[in-house]
Parts: sequence; structure tokens; C-alpha cells
Amino acid sequence: MRIAIDASTISTQGGPRTYVLGLLDALLPMDKDNEYVVIYNDATHLGRFPLAKEVAIPGKKPLARLWREHVRLPLLCRDEKVDLLHCPKSAIPLISPHCPVVVTLHDLIPIKHSETEGRLAQLYWRLHIPRAARKSRFVMTDSEHAKNEIISEYAVAEDRIQVVPLGFEPVMSQQQPRREVAQLVRDRHGIGEGYILYVGTIQPRKNLQTLIEAYALLRESIPMPPSMVIVGRKGWLYDDLFVRIRSLGLEEFVLFTGFVPDEDLPAIYAGANVFAYLSLFEGFGLPPLEAMACGIPVVVSNTTSIPEVVGDAGITVEPTDVSAVAEAIREVLVNPSLSITLREQGLKQAARFSWKNTAEEVLKIYRSVGGHGDKT
Repeated sequence: MRIAIDASTISTQGGPRTYVLGLLDALLPMDKDNEYVVIYNDATHLGRFPLAKEVAIPGKKPLARLWREHVRLPLLCRDEKVDLLHCPKSAIPLISPHCPVVVTLHDLIPIKHSETEGRLAQLYWRLHIPRAARKSRFVMTDSEHAKNEIISEYAVAEDRIQVVPLGFEPVMSQQQPRREVAQLVRDRHGIGEGYILYVGTIQPRKNLQTLIEAYALLRESIPMPPSMVIVGRKGWLYDDLFVRIRSLGLEEFVLFTGFVPDEDLPAIYAGANVFAYLSLFEGFGLPPLEAMACGIPVVVSNTTSIPEVVGDAGITVEPTDVSAVAEAIREVLVNPSLSITLREQGLKQAARFSWKNTAEEVLKIYRSVGGHGDKT
């Protein structure tokens, strides 16, 4: 079977990029039976996956992207005699590629919480997410929460949808020597060991405002509290967060590193005392999984898919309850036995997830779907 995978999201940052990279890194060496065509939107990525045939169809700007996704991509599939097309970013071509199409519909956040998107993005997702759910031969999604929403919203039959959880990079679970961790963190990013950590984009749905308020409250309850480190790029609507930090007098205690390369993340996770992730809604929640894999206690939201990822291995709280968040973080910091227990449980929970497991499930779906006609 000849399988095409649209890998255009590796030109972005965040979860969709991580998903495609993690899946392909595990899948291509594993599958010796099928041929793969990996399709980029930028020729600079050529050579990233030498086990596949690689093709670049340029198209990043809005109009060029639409032409690429809905005209050139399906035509390429026809020319390459593709037997199955996998679209990993919640949209499928408007023009049929004349082969079955499977889609990874990560979540319904752009539909259920459209305020998190710009106007053009809102229009895009309102058109493409419902069509992807209804017209794809098969739908993969990241969590039971997302699956239930997709079924409810679009009447997707149970036999057309499956939860395929994400994995994490193996390097996350390879503990580095403390000296090496300290050197990397301090020298490259200007932070010391022992801090409260958040990793993710700075945007309203990540609920950093509550985390900052809880941190201010925490500083009143324990002597010499650790600093807070916020890792991630600026998304949108973040100005109020910085204003609030200034008004609370926390500028010298809260460090924003900006975007951090993937290879630096294990060291930054490993230097933390506790990881806090209070997102209001997620399709999966990869950063808490990465933190657990690095042996870091986690305090997370009790909403949407996040409890599925963390299980009983972390402390879950109502994400807008400032006092509860502050108390949960305080307990981890002042109770060594609790911290050790959470570290051990987190490592066990994280071991249930891997990109190898993800790739194995995806490959089963490919084999089941492939070769059954040209309806998309």
C-alpha cells in the first residue's frame, strides 16, 4: 500500500507539529510493508524523513495554503497513485484524491471555543472540521473526551472513530545528571534549579492568569518560595497577564523564557520542583505527560481530556479556583513524601504512552481502511 501523509504542520510550533514528527519518527522505521509519501509545505524540510518519498508543495500564506490543501495535494495523490491519504490536522481536501482519507481530528476547540481563533481561522474551521468528521473514511482523535464531543456534534458512527493517544519523546524519560541539568538550564536560559514550571503557548485558554494569582497567594504562605518559569511563545491576548504580574510586584520572580527548542525541554522539566498546567480545555494535554515522563510532580486542571492523560498520578484542581491551585502547589513543595509519591506515580503513568504505541495503532487503522475504494 502507498500511503501519503500531509506533514505541513511541521512548519508550525505546538501540538500539531509534535504529533506529526512523533508519529513519523516512530512509524517509518516500524512499517516495512508499505510505501510512504511525506508531503511538506516547505522545501527546507526535504531530507527530514529519508525512509519515505518526500515531496514539497509550497503554500503557507492563506490563499496559497487553500490551493495547496484542496487542489494540489489531492492531485499529487492521484499522480503518485496513493492508496490512502492521512490528513493529521483536522481538515481534508475539498477535491477527492480518489483514495480513502483518514483524518486526525485532535479536538473541537476551534468550534466549541471559537473565541480562541482569529476571524479567518474561525471561518476555516467552521467549514473544514464538520466536513472532516463527516466525510473522512475514518477519524482518529486524541482522547475519549474529544471522541465523545465529535460523536455528539457530528453523529459520527462508533465504528468510524477511534482514540489514539499521543506519545512523548523518549529523551524525556532519560534522566540527565543534575550537574548537566543545572548547567544547561542556567547557562542557556538564565534560570536556576528548583522552580514552578509551566510549558505551553501564552494565550487565554491556558489560564495563566489563575496560575499567577495562585503564585502570588503561595508567596504569602511559605518562606522563600521558588521562582516561576513560564516556557513558550507568545500566542495572543497576553498583555493583561504581564500587566497583572507588574501590579502584583512579581516581575523579578516570574521568568518568561520564550520559545525553547525541543532538545532543551527535558533539562528544563527535570530542574523543576512542580509542574502546573491549568488549561481550561485541551484535546490531549502533552506538557503534563512530558513532565511526568521527566519525573516531575504535576498539578493540573480537572477539565476536558487532561485527567485522562494524568490519571491518578497528579493533583487535579478546578482550574479557576485560585486558592485550590495555590494549596495544591504548596502541598507538593512542602511535603517531600507527597512529592516522591507523585514522581513515582507520574513515571508509571507516562510509561503507558509512547509514539511507538501511537504508530502501532495508526498502522492498524491504515491497514483496515486502505484499499476499500475511492470515497473520501
